[in-house]
Amino acid sequence: MTYIIEDHRTRDTRPVSSVGLWMVATDKVMSGWGMAPNRSLVAYPADGDHKQLAALYKFCDDRSDFIRVRTNLKLPRLHNGDHLSIYDVPSWITETDDDDDE
Repeated sequence: MTYIIEDHRTRDTRPVSSVGLWMVATDKVMSGWGMAPNRSLVAYPADGDHKQLAALYKFCDDRSDFIRVRTNLKLPRLHNGDHLSIYDVPSWITETDDDDDE
């Protein structure tokens, strides 16, 4: 057996190696069965400004199915049986509000 990486991004199509910071979490619901007999991890590109990073952290931390929310410079090292899903940052986080700049 080996590990699986699925890139579900549609808006942010940069190569994985060009992303400077990742928000990573363990999906406790999906870990241990199906395509992830070991860990199921999720990752979001997190190299926006500090407001976006804080909002992305809150989004991940507030989800009851995510544990061990953290920022990494690289994607996590995967082991045999791990599953990693990469997603776009939710659009409501990346949208800018011009009223905040005034």
